[in-house]
Amino acid sequence: MSAGSAASAFPAPARATTAPGRSRRAVGRPAPAEDPAPAAGEGRVVQAADRFRALVVGRPWRRRRRAILASLAGVLALLLVAAGTAIYLPALQVDRVEISGLGYLAEDQVRAVVEEHDGDSVLLLRTGRIQQELLALPGVASAEVERSWPDGVSVTVTETAPVAVLTRADGSTAVLDAAGEELPAAAAEGATLVPLSVGAGASDPEGAAVAMSEVVGAIPEPLRSSVRSVTATTPSDVTLEIALEDGTVKTVIWGGAADSALKAEVVQALISQPGTVIDVSSPVAPVTR
Repeated sequence: MSAGSAASAFPAPARATTAPGRSRRAVGRPAPAEDPAPAAGEGRVVQAADRFRALVVGRPWRRRRRAILASLAGVLALLLVAAGTAIYLPALQVDRVEISGLGYLAEDQVRAVVEEHDGDSVLLLRTGRIQQELLALPGVASAEVERSWPDGVSVTVTETAPVAVLTRADGSTAVLDAAGEELPAAAAEGATLVPLSVGAGASDPEGAAVAMSEVVGAIPEPLRSSVRSVTATTPSDVTLEIALEDGTVKTVIWGGAADSALKAEVVQALISQPGTVIDVSSPVAPVTR
């Protein structure tokens, strides 16, 4: 058989051809199904079941937070109820007043200030206000007010020290502290006080009295114990009479109450010098004669 006869007897297999613009696919395999394109005006379907389930069920930490907040609110409510109940308990109402530290001050005067708060709850007792009211009393230098559970108040008073007794131009007397404040007359009992006197015809007797008390308060011991008398007619002409151990009496022209600490040092330095008058009205330029 010739070559041409063989070629005609067994024709060559046909080649698959692909039309222009179309993809090739394997022979005998079906084409994959394509999702139909959404019609105009239709939205895309989203699988949101898990998202909605989270919104409905909630997250565990959120549930725990809500439980904690609810518990705290309950505890706070119980505390408020307990505090409100305790305020009105008869066992916590002020009924006892304990006072200590008194000397010349009358206990009834101090007690009257504190007893104005009888019946108040110890829990709400305004100790600072009571302290300020006590400090307004003549002779009270300081006061400590404390609650004494369950129904009491404890008060500790420190009295002002008296330094002088003032004789006014009209002959009346008053016990004074170092600031010139008048103290109860009982403060003079058992105290060594410097006698002060306002001179006749004083133009400012009140100012003179305050200046003299301030001077006496600034004089240190033992110089103060040597002061026999203090006189003044104005706040700027204070004069002292000092008695020394040898019986000598010296006159100290003090002037005003300003620079009293420095003036006291100068007087102590010059007290033994000759002369009977020491002028320290200008402490930086003292004069003795």
